[in-house]
Amino acid sequence: MIEKQQEYIEPTELTEDIVAQFLTDHPDFFQKHPELLNRIKVDTPERGVVSLVEVQVNKLRGRIGELEEEITQLMSLAAQNDCLFHEFSSIQKQLLLSENFSQAVAIIEKKAIELNLTAHIKIVEHSHPKYHVEQSALDNFVKKFLNGHSAYLGRLRKTDRDSLFAYGGLDLSSSDLGSFAILPLGASSKPMGIIAFASRDGGHFQPNMGTLFLEQLVSVFHYLLTQWSKLDNE
Repeated sequence: MIEKQQEYIEPTELTEDIVAQFLTDHPDFFQKHPELLNRIKVDTPERGVVSLVEVQVNKLRGRIGELEEEITQLMSLAAQNDCLFHEFSSIQKQLLLSENFSQAVAIIEKKAIELNLTAHIKIVEHSHPKYHVEQSALDNFVKKFLNGHSAYLGRLRKTDRDSLFAYGGLDLSSSDLGSFAILPLGASSKPMGIIAFASRDGGHFQPNMGTLFLEQLVSVFHYLLTQWSKLDNE
């Protein structure tokens, strides 16, 4: 009887990649061999050579610190939102009690001053030059900055500011100084005008900020404008 010779298999060279792949494929390896955790040493720039357990503990501590900071920021944001909610709820009530355009504008401008801002209300073909904006200037702004969005937040160059806020100008000495929150009155694609809040602080209004309360305020003001327009036409 002839015996079959066993095929010789050359052992595979153990490399770092093979070890890494093995540990990836077997994530419970160290659970089955916990005695290895303290024997594995990692060279860190902060503390020198430490055990793998210490590395994991330090990473967890760092992550806990990051989460605590995020929670603190969220709590601060919640407090700010609560304050803004009461501020804008109050002004909306005042607007609904106003009897005409002049009263409503005075309410908005007063509140802006209290918030260390400047309010600018611009309506196409308004009879008063302070509140008038050219249709071409409004169309250009809508196309360039709104593009279907409900608001624009950020800086404006001097040329864009001058065309939109022609009357009286803005007391901003630098061409890019200051930041704005600008919302359309009516549909963003074809508004009848805009309401803008300007800050001398270039970082006050930023694109990632929420505009829910401002949008509600502008909606109330736009509704009142349409109602007063109907009365004027009767």
